[in-house]
Amino acid sequence: MSKSERKRKELLDQAVRSSAASDGVTPNSELMISSEGSNLLIDICHDYSTHVTPSLSSAVEDFPSFPVTPSKPSFSKRGKTDKSGDDIISTLSDLINNRADGMEKLINNNAMRIEGLKKTVDFICAEVKDLKIKMTNTEKCIDEEKHNRNMLENHIRELEGYHRSWNLKLYGVPEKADQNVRAEVIHICQEVLPEGKIKLPDVIDTVHRLGSRMHTDKTRPVILQFTSRVHRDAVWKAARNNSYLCDNKLRFAEDFCEEDRERREKLWPAVKSARDAGKKAYYV
Repeated sequence: MSKSERKRKELLDQAVRSSAASDGVTPNSELMISSEGSNLLIDICHDYSTHVTPSLSSAVEDFPSFPVTPSKPSFSKRGKTDKSGDDIISTLSDLINNRADGMEKLINNNAMRIEGLKKTVDFICAEVKDLKIKMTNTEKCIDEEKHNRNMLENHIRELEGYHRSWNLKLYGVPEKADQNVRAEVIHICQEVLPEGKIKLPDVIDTVHRLGSRMHTDKTRPVILQFTSRVHRDAVWKAARNNSYLCDNKLRFAEDFCEEDRERREKLWPAVKSARDAGKKAYYV
């Protein structure tokens, strides 16, 4: 056996062992090849061992020889690749840095704007708080003013009612040209209250008709203002169911303010129904 054949055999044995090891053959299993390479002895028979036998002979016959000259490494191509990769990495790093700088500037600008907005919002909140306090105080003042206004209105109404309580209205006095209304009214009061005949001209102060003259047949009422509340009440009391007034179609009435008249008009149906039923009913 020549030297080259021995070398091929050793390489073939190594190939067979490595193939058997990859297929799960135990180290006790041994493959023996004759010098001619045509007979194969297998100690442990497995299915995969018979399957390997044809490939061994072909591997021995077709085993290629080792190359004499080694292949040249491509250092120049690797250098170009590394250089282009460095350029790409440098370009990407520059882009990332530029983008990061832009983002940092944008974040700073947004932070400044947010800070400005925060100051503006804080200022507006403080103004709103002050306005709420002022509004609360204003509402309190308005409530106080409403209360004071109601008190003043009630006081004025009471004063007006008290002032009107010195007056009487007389309905049914005919209107004439160049008429002395005061003298005629004093004469009517003297007929109603004979015992006050001497005193009435002194206690009756102002006498005039109410409203403007109208070109109609409707007679305007006359208002009398007394200086003595005693004589006023006496005339008013004597005027109830007085025959002289009924015969001359005259009627006395009290002088009320508008609100009192409205309240009395609302209560009049109830008062009238009570009087019709024979009950005593009057205003308080």
